[in-house]
Amino acid sequence: MGDDDFDEVASSYSVSRLLATARDAIDAELGGAVWVEGEISGFKKGRNNHTYFDLIEKDDEDRVIAKVSVALWAGNRAKVNARFKDTGPIRMDEGVRVRIIGPLELWLPGGRLQLNMQDIDPNFTLELIDSERDRVLALLRAEGLIDRNHRCVVPTPPQRIGLVTAVGSAAEADFLKTLRDSGGAFDIVFVDAQMQGLGAERTVSAALRTLAAQRVDLIALVRGGGARTDLATFDHELIARTIAALDVPVFTGIGHEIDTSVADVVANQSHKTPTACAAAIADLQREVINRVEDAWIGIASSAQRLLERENTRLARRARHATTTVRSRLTVEQLRLDTAAERSTRGGLGALRHASARVDVLSARLTALDPARALARGWTITRTSTGTIVRGLADVAAGDTLVTQLVDGSVTSTVSATNRNEDL
Repeated sequence: MGDDDFDEVASSYSVSRLLATARDAIDAELGGAVWVEGEISGFKKGRNNHTYFDLIEKDDEDRVIAKVSVALWAGNRAKVNARFKDTGPIRMDEGVRVRIIGPLELWLPGGRLQLNMQDIDPNFTLELIDSERDRVLALLRAEGLIDRNHRCVVPTPPQRIGLVTAVGSAAEADFLKTLRDSGGAFDIVFVDAQMQGLGAERTVSAALRTLAAQRVDLIALVRGGGARTDLATFDHELIARTIAALDVPVFTGIGHEIDTSVADVVANQSHKTPTACAAAIADLQREVINRVEDAWIGIASSAQRLLERENTRLARRARHATTTVRSRLTVEQLRLDTAAERSTRGGLGALRHASARVDVLSARLTALDPARALARGWTITRTSTGTIVRGLADVAAGDTLVTQLVDGSVTSTVSATNRNEDL
């Protein structure tokens, strides 16, 4: 094709005219402001309170297939904020799906196509959040996972507590303060996790699995209040499945009093706030302590009753024993007195009888006293060896004899012996 051919086929434009023509075509086609649905990406705040982000569209494989730049000027931002207050607690943030309105404009100096955001439909985002929440719950119910973590037994008392939240957050401070103020003894194993925004579900899931491997008694997943878009992290299917798969009971304390997330539904126990979650854990420990104290009180009371009963029985037996012993002592004293009296009478009689016998024996002894016999003229003759001579057989002729007299002795020699034939 020659140069003449190009002149006939296409018109020649300057850059400004080309972009102006494109701008006019866009305006003619769209007719002004349009509603656009998409996911926020690259959200950032600029100078003078302006806000910029991209609105993207993804396919089923989570790949970006279209993108348009969006500018929210400071003048329109107040209107958008007022809309949030009127219709629902949502926040524009990374990963949030929104429906916004504004004109699509082509900025000639920069050559950039940009949607100038004028307003937002919060109900669109809230309905998406609710729809996603209902989808996840229905799927978990169909698979029988809703009550799985409910069946995990909570150790009593729980002492080693796993904590998942954002480091330095108010939720962390409130949770730990409540446990400290309870006076209980707890070992806290903390894992930091991103609590909102794009990819938060992955860090929360990873933190839960990490703590489950740390042999904790239970895991507390806590986060303070926030917009529905902030808390939508805890409606994510990944977090729900992670909780359902754990063999460790999970306690949640997420958001405000009115918030209930999918994580709350599948957890072993759900509590309205981080403080309430910590208080419930402290109550479990205190309940065990109270039961132990009540048991000791019961044991002490039973022991006291048993002791009093045994003291009463012992006192009764002591009184009975005292009475019995006294009676026995009285009887034995009477028997002893009687025996003593008999012994005394018998002893005196025996003494008198013995005394009489002694007197008789003494008289006999006196009568047999050799000195008395000698005084009456009797003598006692002994051999030279001292043997008493009682008969002829005791002496022989030539023996020397000593004869004892009353006043002395006579020594003689036997010249002859004569036997008395009459004997």
